[in-house]
Amino acid sequence: MPILLEKLRPPALPDTVVARERLNDCFALSERIRLLLVQAPPGYGKSTLLAERLTQLEQPSAWLCLDARDDEPERFAVYFREALTRLCSELDLAIELPEAGNLAEAVETWLALLPAQAPPGRLVLDDVQHLTHPSILESLRHWLCHQPPWLTLTLASRTRPDLGLPELWLRGELEEIGLSELAFDAEEAQTLCAEQLSLPPTRVSLERAQRRTEGWPLALAWLIERTTTLASFDTLLERLDGSHPDFVAWFDELLARCIDEQDRQLLLQLGVLERFSSNLVARLLEGERLSQRLEALERAGLFLERVEPHSQWFRFHRLFAGYLRHRRHELSLTTQHELHQRASNAWLRLGNPALALAQAIDAEAPEPLAELLEREGPGLLANGHFSLLARGLAALGDTRLVDSPRLTLLHGWASHAQYHFDRTRQAIGWIEAQLELPEWAELAAEFATLRAQLAINEGDAERAAPLAEQALTLPPRYLATTPLTAAAILAEARFVQGHLDESLQRIHSVEREANRTGDAQMLLWALCHQSETLVAQGRLQAAFDVQERAIAHVEHAGLDRLPVCEFLYRIRSQVLWEWQRLEEAEQAALKGIEVLDSQGERWTLQCHIGLAKVALSRGDQAQCADHIRRLRKILVQGNYHIDWQANAHATLLAWWQANGDLDAVARWLQEAPPGDPTKASNHFAQCNLRNHARALILLGRFDEAEALLIEQERQTARLGLTTDANRNRICLAGLEWQRGRPDAALAHLAQALTLATRTALAGSFLRLGRALPEMLKGLLAEHELEPLARGHAERLLDLARRQREFGRAVRLMLDDSVIDDIVSRPDVPELIRTSPLTRREWQILGLIHAGLSNEQIAEQLSVAPTTVKTHIRSLYQKQNIRRREEAIALAGELLSRIQGE
Repeated sequence: MPILLEKLRPPALPDTVVARERLNDCFALSERIRLLLVQAPPGYGKSTLLAERLTQLEQPSAWLCLDARDDEPERFAVYFREALTRLCSELDLAIELPEAGNLAEAVETWLALLPAQAPPGRLVLDDVQHLTHPSILESLRHWLCHQPPWLTLTLASRTRPDLGLPELWLRGELEEIGLSELAFDAEEAQTLCAEQLSLPPTRVSLERAQRRTEGWPLALAWLIERTTTLASFDTLLERLDGSHPDFVAWFDELLARCIDEQDRQLLLQLGVLERFSSNLVARLLEGERLSQRLEALERAGLFLERVEPHSQWFRFHRLFAGYLRHRRHELSLTTQHELHQRASNAWLRLGNPALALAQAIDAEAPEPLAELLEREGPGLLANGHFSLLARGLAALGDTRLVDSPRLTLLHGWASHAQYHFDRTRQAIGWIEAQLELPEWAELAAEFATLRAQLAINEGDAERAAPLAEQALTLPPRYLATTPLTAAAILAEARFVQGHLDESLQRIHSVEREANRTGDAQMLLWALCHQSETLVAQGRLQAAFDVQERAIAHVEHAGLDRLPVCEFLYRIRSQVLWEWQRLEEAEQAALKGIEVLDSQGERWTLQCHIGLAKVALSRGDQAQCADHIRRLRKILVQGNYHIDWQANAHATLLAWWQANGDLDAVARWLQEAPPGDPTKASNHFAQCNLRNHARALILLGRFDEAEALLIEQERQTARLGLTTDANRNRICLAGLEWQRGRPDAALAHLAQALTLATRTALAGSFLRLGRALPEMLKGLLAEHELEPLARGHAERLLDLARRQREFGRAVRLMLDDSVIDDIVSRPDVPELIRTSPLTRREWQILGLIHAGLSNEQIAEQLSVAPTTVKTHIRSLYQKQNIRRREEAIALAGELLSRIQGE
């Protein structure tokens, strides 16, 4: 029989391979390990992993790449013998293996000829899913039982082979690399993008891609291959779903090869469920041997995995689940509705009302849905299932909601939690119109609390406080958490009014009561509110310590998916940014976005503000531009609380200042949210007015800015808003410095540094930009500062020296004479002469050096982004460049030579 040598070689590696060093421990050559199994669905890079790692780890190996024709004992024996012969040769073992006759006898003979001691090596069988013949599997089981300890059989397979794996596992002789290990982590995905894209996506986009693909390398590669710009990456990401035509065709072909029509129908029925067990499937579906068929589907490697390694619960990969939903139309509508209703009832019996509600919505039966919402609504509300509740209520329609006080109440809270305040006002309108009716009057406490909550979110603490107090005098009839919620609103109202000590006392009481009643969500909110209040008082370290407690509570109570967690991560990011712990601040903001990713981007405004601030502090113009673009896009999507608006506007002003865009500052000042400095009793009113002052300073209107800041200072002194006092004093220092009064500027800066001995602010100081080092040097030389203030000033001076400013990258001159001068210089790299750049490529190289993204370059040159990408590829090929960093370095080198630096 002729032997195809190609089957005995490892697969060729792609041009760009992501090294998987984190899996090195799985490749330890140990006498204890008989079998290494790499098992996952297609597209997870099983063969690539083995080919790349075995080479990098310099592990001797021989390969056999299998196909469907090898599932025949005689043919398999020939190839197995050839691979084993090659391994022996690789290990310098002088062994002559006789040709195979009967496979079982041959295996016995070959085992007898192998020495007991030899250098360690691997025999790799790739695509083992093709082996199903009983004789072959029995022979491999026998081989595993008796192979010498220096040999490790290494299998790559889509399916789980029937080779006695449970026994090997129990004896500690099996090492497994599965789907979860093969999925790309964030660092690996970032490496893949950096290798293949001229400008990798932002961390936000990349982590969103990670979540949506669940790290499936094939899906990530699909995304990268079709990306032309940063914006197109995000657009593709929005379309990345199992129902996309590319994935539908791919999954169709996979199922046609792997399973029969009966099991395909079973998959479509299972696609109704978010997760399932054998018992649940038996309750819902009709058919024989359902448990065995489910286990067979798991072994078949069809993107079906256990929720936890040893759990009885299963789930589909996110994209495969999307595909099954897409193909669900092949089931009759009646069958679909029946499945959903039975699934809803089953989830209720299993004590999971959230999954029950999701199924009830799809069942499209209004009365059972309304009953479920009224019965389970309070619990769903308490556990943060706001978007799910909103979906269920929307499915009923306004006509049904307006007739039910309980459903109206749920509608009010669910819409409020999603910042749909117009819908909340609608619910309150229904309430106020019917409040005299007995069944509506029964929920007076709940309705007063809802009205108080909307008032506080609209910034009207004067209206919120009496409503909350009224709610506390009435008994709750439907939502047991009403008294605690009303107490929390009252604490927040006192905070907004500037009564920080009273607010802290009240929120401590809320914390104690939440602990007593086991209200985990309210306890978390109370800790977050405490932290925010402590920040306002200038006690940032105490605030950070409370955040640590809150994070421990989240982990202990399993609250990591509740929307309130975004509040925690957001305020944590703000504190860390002030301390210039930028990497941690970025991670906290990204975590907040992850919590709310499924809720919609409009929820993530505050976290995008945090990411933009981090990018500004790093001087990362391209990344910051993307965050600013997102921030502005999100801002127009909703009517946000002044707290959110003020934070966003502060960051936009810093961006415009960094880019010298005074026109944008002037436009903002004309449209800015109004404010009254005599009523600036909280951090967001202070922030909004400080934004006005910063804009006036940038526009040279110093007297107006000074009057505004001085009036704000009166409020901070009266109310104990220490952090705002610190920030206002920093603004006054910058104002006086710009108007040419250095003595007054340094006096304000000295007071700001004294306040900073308590607050430890750094980020707010660094916003002064290039003026800060000069001011600090003058202050340290000419003024007596207390030791703590002097130490903080010296730290700030060090931070300011290391801070990268926008606009420092100098663009290459683009006229032909300068380009000719560069090319003719004797010290210019040879590649510039032998592979000359076009004038357009010179332009693009200069703009890359200036830190512009592909989209910004396209806008600058008035060309399509795809054209820019084509020029970049040509430039990279001509100059043997692989990464953007190398292009920036080349441009800097050329520029320094022509400038004589």
